[in-house]
Amino acid sequence: MTTQIQRGKVITVDRSKRKIRAGQGLFQGMVVIWRHWTQSFRKLENMSQTAGTFTVEYPDEQLKLPEAYRNMPVLLYDDETGHELCTSCFQCERICPPQVIHMTQTKDPNTGKAVPAVAEFIIEYDACMSCGFCAEVCPFDAIKMDHEFELSTANHPALTVHKEGLNRPISYYASIAPEMWAAVKDSAYKKLQGNIKRRSGLIGIAPQMVERLKAKQAAPAKAAAPSAAKPAAPAAKPAAPATAAGKNMSEDKAARLAAIRAANAAKTGGAAPVESAPDAQPAAPAAKPAAPVAAGKNMSEDKAARLAAIRAANVAKTGGAAPVESAPAASAQSDGDGSVVATLAEDNGDGIAGAPKNTRMSEEQQAKLHAIREANRAKREQG
Repeated sequence: MTTQIQRGKVITVDRSKRKIRAGQGLFQGMVVIWRHWTQSFRKLENMSQTAGTFTVEYPDEQLKLPEAYRNMPVLLYDDETGHELCTSCFQCERICPPQVIHMTQTKDPNTGKAVPAVAEFIIEYDACMSCGFCAEVCPFDAIKMDHEFELSTANHPALTVHKEGLNRPISYYASIAPEMWAAVKDSAYKKLQGNIKRRSGLIGIAPQMVERLKAKQAAPAKAAAPSAAKPAAPAAKPAAPATAAGKNMSEDKAARLAAIRAANAAKTGGAAPVESAPDAQPAAPAAKPAAPVAAGKNMSEDKAARLAAIRAANVAKTGGAAPVESAPAASAQSDGDGSVVATLAEDNGDGIAGAPKNTRMSEEQQAKLHAIREANRAKREQG
C-alpha cells in the first residue's frame, strides 16, 4: 500500500507594493548604515535610546569601579605605626593556583626565633590570574585585591613585584572599598596589636615607613636640644662649711664641738675660728677655758683628761649635772663622735681627778673610790 502525503498549496507573498528597480535595495541599505553611523557620535543619556554610545572620554573621564572589583593583590600596613598586617602565615602561598606568591618569615636577630612578620614577599604579576583566592584565605586581612589595572609595560622583569612595591596604606584600601574594609576593620586591628607585641625594633615595619619613623623619633630630641642649650639658672650661694662630723649633727652636738675647739685653741695659744654645721643655727659663744687639769704624781695629764671625759659621758647619759669638786669651773663637751671631754680645775691630791658631786654613784662605789685614794696617800707618805 502506498502512503500518500497531502500537500498544501503554495501561497506567494508580495513583500513590496511596488517593484524595486535595479540598485534600489542596495541604496536603501546604505541609508540605514549611514543613519546608524551618524548616531554613534551621540552619547546616550538613558537606556530607552537605541542609537548612540555609552563610552566615556577615557582617560580624562573614568567610571567608578565596584568595591568587589579585583585585579592584582597588594599588602596593607598601618598608616600610624607603619606595621604590616602580614604575619607570613603562608596561607596565600599554599592556595595560589598558579603558584606565583613567594615569601620568607622574619627571625629575631637576637634569639633566632620566628617572628610574626614577613621578611620578603614577591608576587609575579605577569602570571597572576586575579582569582582573589589569596585575599579570601588571608586570616589577618593583610592581602587585598587592588583596583589598578593599567599595568602595561615593556619591562617584563618589573612585573615581578617585591614587598616594597606591594605595600599600600590601610587608608588607600579604605578609599577604594570603604564598606568591605569597615566589615573587617575591628578584627584586623585587634590581630595587628597582638602581633606588634611580639615584634621588636624595626621588625614588621613597611620599608617606606622606616625613614619616616626615624625622623619622627628624632623630632622630640631636636626640640629638647634648644632648651638644654639655655644658660642654667644661677647657682645657689655656697652653704656654710660643714663640720667634720657630717650634716646629720644636731645643734647641741655642734655647739659642744665648737666649745671644745675653742678650748683647745686657747691651750695652744692661738685663736681657731669656729665652724658651724650647715643645717644648724649658730652655736652659742664658747665658755671661758677652764683651768688645766692638775695631774697627780701617778697620772699624766692625758690620762686625767680621758678619765674626766668618761665620767662626764656617764653623767650626760644619766641626765644629771656634774659639778666638779674644788674646781671653779668645768666644761663637758662633745668631740663630734659622741664622746665627751671634760676639763677639771684640780684633783684631790691623790693622782685621780676630782669626782663630781651629786652623781648617781652607789655607796659601794664611793667606798671603793675612797679606799683607793687613801691607799694612794699612804704610798706617797711612805715614799
